[in-house]
Amino acid sequence: MNISKLQLRNFRRFTDLEIDLSACASPPKLVLLIGANGSGKSSVFDAFEYLSGPSKGVRGDFLSDDYFKKDRDEEISVSCSFGGGASVRRADREIIPTPPDLDLRDAFYGRSSLRTVPDLRYRPVAAADLPADTDRPQRSIEWDTRFKADISHVTVRILREVWGERFDSEQMKARFLDPINDAMARVFGNGDATDLRLIGMIPALESKPPDIRFRKGHSEIHYDLLSSGEKEVFNILLNLFIRREHFTNSIYFIDELDVHLHTRLQYALLQEIVERWIPENSQLWTASHSLGFIDYGSSSDDTAIVDFDDLDFDRPQVLRPAPKSEHIFDIAVPRSSALKVFPNKRLILCESNDAPLYNAIGLQDALFISARDKNSISVQTGESDEFLGLIDRDFLGTEELEEIRRVRPNLLALRCYCIENYLYHPDNVAELAPAGFDRTRYLNALAMTMRTVRDRLLVNLENSRNSYEIIKTFSRDLKARAIEEISTATAADRFEEFYRFLNMKSHRPSYLAGFHLRPADLAATCWMRAAIAKIVGSHV
Repeated sequence: MNISKLQLRNFRRFTDLEIDLSACASPPKLVLLIGANGSGKSSVFDAFEYLSGPSKGVRGDFLSDDYFKKDRDEEISVSCSFGGGASVRRADREIIPTPPDLDLRDAFYGRSSLRTVPDLRYRPVAAADLPADTDRPQRSIEWDTRFKADISHVTVRILREVWGERFDSEQMKARFLDPINDAMARVFGNGDATDLRLIGMIPALESKPPDIRFRKGHSEIHYDLLSSGEKEVFNILLNLFIRREHFTNSIYFIDELDVHLHTRLQYALLQEIVERWIPENSQLWTASHSLGFIDYGSSSDDTAIVDFDDLDFDRPQVLRPAPKSEHIFDIAVPRSSALKVFPNKRLILCESNDAPLYNAIGLQDALFISARDKNSISVQTGESDEFLGLIDRDFLGTEELEEIRRVRPNLLALRCYCIENYLYHPDNVAELAPAGFDRTRYLNALAMTMRTVRDRLLVNLENSRNSYEIIKTFSRDLKARAIEEISTATAADRFEEFYRFLNMKSHRPSYLAGFHLRPADLAATCWMRAAIAKIVGSHV
C-alpha cells in the first residue's frame, strides 16, 4: 500500500494542506517529512490515526472531531488516496472508504516519538492483540509503550520453541537472534569496540522484570546499561520484528525515528529499515530534522522528501516532493549554521528548486541555498546582510529592478524571466547541442511561442504581479510604466526584447525535445557560468 495524495482540511495545524505524490515516477518506499519544530509534521501522523482509528477501536473522547479541529465552527475532513485507486475520507464523524469494503484495520501502523524505555524495571504486561494494534498510541503526543508487549511476546515465543517437540537451538537462534543481530551489525558496524550483539532474553519470571543482555566488545552488558541511542535502535528493530508479519500491506509511520542517534547512525538505521524491514508492499512515513536522514533521502531513488519549512498553514498549501540535491545543506542546515560551515563562501538564497542548478554552474566562491520564493528571499535579505538573494525577474520592469536594488542592496535579480531562460538561451544551447541544431529555426520557434502566449500573459499580468510583496510599496506610476514596458517588449520581434518576459519554465518550444538536453549539463557550460557570474560577479 502507498499514498498518492493526502488532504487535511481544518485539521490540527492546517487550514487546507495537500501532500501530492502522484507525479513520482514510482511510489516512494520512504516519505520523509522535514521542517522546523511546530511546522505540523506530527499532525500528519495524527491524521493517519484519525482515518484508521475507528476501524481499530478508540479510547476516550479526545479523539472526537472537536479534538482535531483547528476551527471549532468549520468542518473537518481528511482524505487519503492510495495507489491503485482506493481511497478513504473522514468528515463529520463519517468514514467513506472506496471501494466500500476497503479494510482499514491494517492500512496504517504508527509509532509516536516517545518510545524510549530507560530500564526494564517493570512487571509483566498482558499480551497485546497484535493484529488489532490495541496497544498503539492514539496521538502523536502519547507514550508508545509497545516495547513492553514486544518483549513479552518474543520471550513467550522463545519459551514455546524451547518446550516444543522439535526444539532446535540453532534454528531458534536463526529465527530470533540473527535477524536483529545482523541488522545491528549494519547499523553500529563490526568494530571490536562498537559492535553490539543480542545474546540472551529471559522472560519476566517470579515478579522479576525480563533480563536482556548484549555483547559489546568483550563485555556482557545488561539492557539498562545501554546508551539511549542503542536502546532506541533495539526498540525499533524488535518492534518491526514482532509486528511486520501482521502489517504486510500498510502505511508505516514513525515520528522522529532519529531520536538519540548520531548522524552516522541515523543514515544507517534509516537505510536498514527502509531497505530490509518495511514489507515490500508497504510504505514508510517518518518526520525528522536529522542530517543523516536527509542525506539518505537525497541519495535514494525510492524517497520523496516533503519540506514543511517556512510555510503559512493558515492559507491553503500544496506540497510536492522537494528536488534531490547532493548539497543536503540546502534543506538540512540552518542558514545561520551554513555561515559557519562555509566561511569562505558567499551564500546566495535562490528560489524554490533552483539551487541544484545554480550550484552546478560551478561558481567557486558562491554557494546557492534554496528559499521558498522571492517574497521569502526579500524578507531574509532585508533582515540580514550576511546573505545575498537572487530572484527570478518574472514580470518585473527595469525601473522596478533598479528600485529593488536601491531598497534591498543584497537582493539581486535575473535579467530574464527565470533560470530556464538562461539554460535554454540560444547561445547556451549552441554550446552544448549536437550537430543539427539550427539557431535560426530555434529563434523563430521562440518568437512564435511568444506570440502564442502573449494575449494570455497580458490578461493575467496584474494578478501575476500582485503576488510580489516587494513591489506593493512602489508608486502607481512606477508600476504602470512596468506594465507598459512588458506590453511593448512582448509585442516586439527582436529576440532581446521579448525573451526577457517569455516564461521558459512553462513555454519552451518543442523544437528542443529531440536534442535531449539535460538541465544539469546546460548549467555547466562556459556561457552559463559567464552569464550568472555577471549578475552576481561583484559579490563572489
